[in-house]
Amino acid sequence: MKSSRLIKRILAIIVIFGLVLSLAACKKKAAEQPQQSSQNKNIEEKITLTFTHMFTNDGSAISDGFYNALNEYKKAHPNVTIKQEALSHDTYETKIKTLAAGGELPDVFVIKGSMVDPFYNNGQIAPLNDALDSDMAWKNSFVEGAFDDFKRGDKILGIPIQVQPTSLIFYNREIFKEAGINEFPKDWNEFKDAVKKLKAKGYIPITAGNKGKWLVESCILSTLGDRFTGTDWFVSVRDRKGAKFTDPEFVNALRAIDELVKMKAFNSDINSLDNNQQRTLYYNKKAAMFFEGGWAISLVTNEAPKDVLDATELAIIPPVPGGKGLPNTVSGGAGWAFQINAKLDGSKKNAALALLKALSSDAYSRPMLEKGGFPATKVTNYDESKLSTLAKKYQQLAKNIKYVPVYDVQLSPGVIEVMNSGLQDMIIGTITPEKLAQKIQQEYEREASK
Repeated sequence: MKSSRLIKRILAIIVIFGLVLSLAACKKKAAEQPQQSSQNKNIEEKITLTFTHMFTNDGSAISDGFYNALNEYKKAHPNVTIKQEALSHDTYETKIKTLAAGGELPDVFVIKGSMVDPFYNNGQIAPLNDALDSDMAWKNSFVEGAFDDFKRGDKILGIPIQVQPTSLIFYNREIFKEAGINEFPKDWNEFKDAVKKLKAKGYIPITAGNKGKWLVESCILSTLGDRFTGTDWFVSVRDRKGAKFTDPEFVNALRAIDELVKMKAFNSDINSLDNNQQRTLYYNKKAAMFFEGGWAISLVTNEAPKDVLDATELAIIPPVPGGKGLPNTVSGGAGWAFQINAKLDGSKKNAALALLKALSSDAYSRPMLEKGGFPATKVTNYDESKLSTLAKKYQQLAKNIKYVPVYDVQLSPGVIEVMNSGLQDMIIGTITPEKLAQKIQQEYEREASK
């Protein structure tokens, strides 16, 4: 009898235990179902992102990295359709400002450091801190100072595209030798002597394309100005701490460019060519040198005839007598960054943020570095043998240089417009350096009085 009761109790316990397990399994399954349903929904949801940028698939280092990462993103996100518009640098800058003025920014775009304040103040872009802080591996992957041009206080307002110099001198070593110049000038006076010697040999000393207005300012004046003024002067101007554009040091920097113009150091059609066209004169060995940023390293590597490429060396603007700036600095930094439209939300915003992450991933940075570019993230797993000879020359040069601010990245668009247009006018002789300095200062003060 006792044995029968015991068996019944055991059977009851087994049944109850089975019911508990069954209920737990059902509960787990019920809990998983909504998540799976949500995931399926995300996978199936069709999203379209508009993306306007300035990567024209020109074979440059940055273009290779960009399209490699973009293709990887498309494979990983088949539900996302990207309607992209690729414009040249000069066209892009004008168009993005026009779209912003009309409140019609695309979903994803690139933004210049000087555009940050007006875009942010108008509510068109938002800080990316939350997205970065939610993935610290992503945030920590960037090189030191990469966010500097896009930080306002502790707010990060852009994912930097790259970190690079905007001012390098590319010169033909053989042409220099032909003119009796066996090494690159050590100071500004020697540089002017070299210009005279090159001109006497029938060469255009410096080919330049300032049609887009920015080249003389971004690739020459930003570094040359720092040679005369020192960086403290620029910081004082930028932060409105007392320095002025009419200060003698800055005026002397303008005079130095004006002197080159009067020496006929540049090609006569400087205001009619763009930066791509300027290099043709160099490739044809009609010009001995040109000023451009680090992005031109891969372009010269791809475009220049072999004898020109083999003879090409890199240098920076030499120190000026009595100048307050350090001799080993060049203008540079991030300059441009990726951003998304502040109007985005939900799954569309998540898709856009994932695109920004892809555009700073290894798929973006490694091909860029291997082709001589300047990724904003740390890259360790690259093939050094893939670096071009010119890229290796830059790596050697870069060991001793420090970055100083690029004017058009950190000054207001209004001041830069007056400066850049004024430089074009000064080049054709319709305004003096002193008058130009006054015009820039007037715009600077007008903005402060608003």
